[in-house]
Amino acid sequence: MLVTELRLGELLAEGGEGRVFEVAAGDPGVPRPGPVMVYKQLRRPRPLVDLSLLCAVPAVAAGRDEAVCRRILSSSAWPAAAVVDDQDARLALGSLMPRAPAEFWLRHRDGLLRLATLSYLAGDPDRMAVAYGVTLPPPGAAERVALVYALARLLDAWQGGAGPVVVHGDLSAKNVLWSLRPAPAVYVLDCDGAVIGGAPREPDGGAATDDLARPGLLRATTPNWDDPALAPGAVPTEASDRYVLGLVFLRLVGAAHFPLQGRQRAHERVNVDLDLPRSWRKFPDMPGLWEMCERSLSLVNAAERPTPAQWAAALEDLLDVLGATEMATRARAAQGDERPARPARSGAVPGSHGLGSQGLGLGALARTAVTAPDVVVRPVVRHRAVATWQLTGAGPALPGAAGGRNPGLSGMAALTPRQMAHRTLTTWAAAHGLAARLVRLPGRRLNGLRRLVGVLVLDVAAACVVLFLVGMAVSPWIGL
Repeated sequence: MLVTELRLGELLAEGGEGRVFEVAAGDPGVPRPGPVMVYKQLRRPRPLVDLSLLCAVPAVAAGRDEAVCRRILSSSAWPAAAVVDDQDARLALGSLMPRAPAEFWLRHRDGLLRLATLSYLAGDPDRMAVAYGVTLPPPGAAERVALVYALARLLDAWQGGAGPVVVHGDLSAKNVLWSLRPAPAVYVLDCDGAVIGGAPREPDGGAATDDLARPGLLRATTPNWDDPALAPGAVPTEASDRYVLGLVFLRLVGAAHFPLQGRQRAHERVNVDLDLPRSWRKFPDMPGLWEMCERSLSLVNAAERPTPAQWAAALEDLLDVLGATEMATRARAAQGDERPARPARSGAVPGSHGLGSQGLGLGALARTAVTAPDVVVRPVVRHRAVATWQLTGAGPALPGAAGGRNPGLSGMAALTPRQMAHRTLTTWAAAHGLAARLVRLPGRRLNGLRRLVGVLVLDVAAACVVLFLVGMAVSPWIGL
């Protein structure tokens, strides 16, 4: 369709690849009936054939596996139509795609709605409650495991069925949304950069000729969410999405960032201590689960990373251990996933392999072989410290979402000069440290040089201001 046929509304989001606008209701060019649509305007137009192939994926999937087609449409903002300029119909200026459903939005304390991205869950929940007024499950909660399970089931539908093999390639904190109402579910954005890779699988294990090609574009990735085994700008594979799935498990269940890629690119051995609540102490040892994390994040055998189906089976076992078996059922129902769960195994726990049930208190993992020599994931059961986060600034304390008061809101106070100086120096040191690290990383040097130039310019400006103030202060004493 032509861009002149669209009536654009409010600007909803803006990023490195483009801008997202609301599409005015009643626009004759928008497919109806259906979900509310948005328009993603690309900063760099792409060949029309690329987006046309992506828009055709649901129809191709419907001809091979109707369930996969429904999962694509219900769990992702899949491009519905390419938008072209009336001057050159060979280039796509952007695409129409569904707006994220209402359950994947969060209301902040300021009353505004924001997309419920994974970034909320990959941080301290007490800090999120104080900063945004959003109540989140604690680390290690079954709800967090269920969200990873929902993502694993979605990726399995995309990559493990008889339909086209869909590789997203840029799964990240900003591109995956989550919801716990009415059940754990995920919704994936930025699918206009997906890759239709490989040949679709046949039930007998063979392959059929795929009628969809890989879009030929420079790949965009999100820092700290990309696969270090993949060269910058390279076409992603199924292994790339599987790396992020392991990363999502660590960051969601542990409610922490876990920066790994820099050390992995430097060829360092990575040790990850996954902090878990004391309630996990009573659970059996689960070496198979931690081994799955290691294999997912390993760069040594990237092509042999666990599949989404293997992750889904292990997470179903984990939900059984957590006493939340119904969450897996609700997660499948919420996203229209009609495929059955893995066969039940009486008394089995993730990765137990008959090793007994000592519990996680000692933090010991029974391993028969080293499967990922470059990554070690160790569960550590700790007592969670009392939150000390406070909302700074003037104003009354605000009520929490559940009718009480959010933690940390009762002690609101302005920053002292010492606190302001400490935060300024900390931010200054962090900016210089990040620029220095990026300069040393292959594939990130240009970004690091830009950051380094920026901080040096700020340093010079700050030094000039300080010298000016010092000169103004001492000039009366020296007779100027």
